Parts: sequence; structure tokens; C-alpha cells
Amino acid sequence: MVIPRQRPSPPIDYKLTTWAVSRTPRPVLAAAARFAGLVHYLAAGGKRRNYLANLSPVVGFGADHRPWRAFQNQVLNVFELLKVPSQSDDDILERMSLHGGHIIDNGLESGNGMILATFHSGNWELSGLMLSLMGYPITTIAGEQLKTGWSDEVKALKERFGIRMAGEKGHVRGLYRDLESNRVIVLHVDGDVYTGGIGVSFLGRPLQAPRGPAHLSRVMSAPVALAYCRRARDGHLDVFIEPAHPPPADDAGERALTQSLMSRIEKCIVEDPGQWCIFRQLFDDTNEPLA
Repeated sequence: MVIPRQRPSPPIDYKLTTWAVSRTPRPVLAAAARFAGLVHYLAAGGKRRNYLANLSPVVGFGADHRPWRAFQNQVLNVFELLKVPSQSDDDILERMSLHGGHIIDNGLESGNGMILATFHSGNWELSGLMLSLMGYPITTIAGEQLKTGWSDEVKALKERFGIRMAGEKGHVRGLYRDLESNRVIVLHVDGDVYTGGIGVSFLGRPLQAPRGPAHLSRVMSAPVALAYCRRARDGHLDVFIEPAHPPPADDAGERALTQSLMSRIEKCIVEDPGQWCIFRQLFDDTNEPLA
């Protein structure tokens, strides 16, 4: 007889943080996130330098674009995700709006699934939960979640909402099966969990972008659409689904589709860089700004 393996107890810092967040009113959490995010921006020199270096060729920071807003947004994202277990489904949905849901519906009509290419904007974590609560069968690829030791708990939380969490390795075959099952595959194209890249221009420099969305679309004849989240000043979260791209026909089509997606993401970031929460170095020293 095989004895089921028990999940280890959540780390004490995870339990304490979740307990505190669950009992804190949302306005107080927002104020705490503003303070903690500013402290994080000032104290985390490496992340701060990476963030500014990534954006320096295309964003002029000043009164309209204050770089610490991204750090504040990230802290609030964590608070909001940890508050989820203490909220009802209606509590989550009432603070979120979906724009373009019909694009997903139309994409799924083919029976070949749907691919959503996305990036770390607004609160992408709650965006996935919202889509799942609205009945969409979501699959995504996940690396480490939030911080070391917390990943298992965060992944388990998402799975309770019906999201299938594909692992970092050996996931491609599973994604094929999920598309055959007419699921929605959500892939971050600004993350570092991918194999195979396509050279694109992004934020004024050359970059290797994930090949996954375009290649899966080509192989499985599944449409691709850009999806992203924006946080309004009152804290409301708007999730946008942009018009879908048809599957590319060849390698050149994959490159063109990938560049099109990255160019649109670049425009979103430049319009409001405080929404974008990537604090690792995207470009090496050889990636000089494009003329």
C-alpha cells in the first residue's frame, strides 16, 4: 500500500504574515505597502539599479513616473495574494474588472485552446485567480513563488482555485495536452522560466524573448492574445485582453508574432512603468541601446 505523502507544515513566517494580513483592513494594507515599498526601494540597491537600468533608455523618471511606485505595487501584490484565503470569491471579484473576455471565449470556440501572453503588471496573481473564478480553465508555468519556502503554499492556493501549475521542467508536453483539452495557457514573457528564445527589440535594446507563446500557437493552431493587469489609483484592478493573433505559419511568423507581443508590452510599460514589477537585470553589458 502506498501511503499518501503529507505536505509539510507552512513556514512560520508565511503563517504569521498571512494571519496578520487577513486581519488588516484593506486601506491599512495599502498604506503599509506604500511605506514598505519605499523602504524596499531605498534598501534594495541591486533591485533598484536593475529596475532603473532596464528602463533608462525609454523612461524619463520624474513627477509622472516615480520609480519606487513599482516597489510599492509589488508589496501590495503580496499583501493582496496572502489575503485571498480570508476572502470570499465575491470579495475578490468586486475589486476587479475583465475587459475583452469575449476574446477568450471566441478563441476557445476553435477547440484548440487559447494562449495568453502576459507580463508582470498590476496584480498578475489575482488576475489568474479572477479568470479561474469566472470559469476559465487556466494553466500556467510557475517558478519560485514570492520567496524561498513559500512556493508550495502559494502554488497550493492557486490550485485550490482550479489553476493547473505546470513545473519549470518537462512542462511542454503537458501544455500540449492542456491545449488539446481546450484550456487557457497563461505564459509570462518577461520572466526567466523558459527555454528557447527569439531575438527581439525591447525597451530600446536587443533581448532574447521566450519562444513559447508563438511556437505553441504554431504547433497547436491555438490563437494568442496579450493579457495584462493595471491597478487604478483607488486600488481597483482592470484586466485587459487584447485582440487575438492567429497562429503563425512558419519560423518567420513566430519571430514576427513574438516581436509584436513584446512591442505592445513595451508600450504598456512606458505608459505607466509603476505597474511593471521586474527587478532582475534583463540586459547584459553588451546590450547597448539601439540607435
